[in-house]
Amino acid sequence: MDEHVECCRYEPSLEDLLADDVMEPVLRSAGLEPQEFRDMMVETARRIEDRERRIASTEQVEPE
Repeated sequence: MDEHVECCRYEPSLEDLLADDVMEPVLRSAGLEPQEFRDMMVETARRIEDRERRIASTEQVEPE
């Protein structure tokens, strides 16, 4: 299920999403401020990258 379906012409940035009028009430209902959400997304991206690096390094070490 790695297939990516193009639904729009570009992938919006986090800043684009946070600037969208819909996001303010969504964040408010979740009890988050825009900066808190931004920080959470940056940390999540870092964790995903770290995990992918660990998996890649493990795959390189394992004998076939």
